[in-house]
This record gives sequence, structure tokens and C-alpha cells, in this order.
Amino acid sequence: MSTKVARAKARKDAAEAVHTLADAGRIVAGSTAASVGSSVSELSGTLSGRVDDARHALAEAIDPTPVKVRRAPWILAVLVLSGLAAYAWATLLRREGPADPGTPVSTTPPSTDQLHGKTTPTQPPSRP
Repeated sequence: MSTKVARAKARKDAAEAVHTLADAGRIVAGSTAASVGSSVSELSGTLSGRVDDARHALAEAIDPTPVKVRRAPWILAVLVLSGLAAYAWATLLRREGPADPGTPVSTTPPSTDQLHGKTTPTQPPSRP
């Protein structure tokens, strides 16, 4: 074989090797892209779910759901206690208690030195 033929065959083999390597690269890139794409979509779904969960938890912490208040027992308790208080006051007001005799009234008329039962000073107080 001559060197020209050997070089031509080597070029042909090299070109085929480059095409085969390029095809292999495309296959690897395609499978890698598909694998990465599916991983990214799974990761995106997972992150999206976690972000939604975190958002809901934060919304609950900031503005909690209103608690249902049962008002009927409280209203009933206030009415019963009001009725008991009214009954107690009525009972206490009906009961006769001891009369306060108060301050005894003087039977003697006040003298000229007294005013309404109090002694008045004869001289005005001096100022220091």
C-alpha cells in the first residue's frame, strides 16, 4: 500500500470517527438533557409545593383563621347572674334593718356665742 492510499484511508477513518463521536455526543447530550429536564421538572414541582406550604404557613401565622366563639353560654350566664343580682337587691331592700338614730338634736336654743351649734371665736386669728 502506498502512503497516499494509507493517508486517504486514515482521513476517511478519522472522519467516520469524528461523525461517530459527534453522534455519541448528541446521544449523551440528549439523554443528559432529558434526565436533567425530568429532574428539573421534579425538583420544580417539589419546590413549588414546598413554597406553597411555606406561604400557607406564613399566612396562618400572620392572619390566623378566626376562632368560632360560642356566645350563647356567655349571654345565658350574664342573664342568670343579672337575675340573681336583681333578686338579691330586692331581698335586701325589703329587709328591715336597724334605724340609725343619727345625731341627737339639741333641745336648748343656741346662745349668742354659738352659730348653728358651733362655738365662734371671739377674736379673729392673728396672722404671723
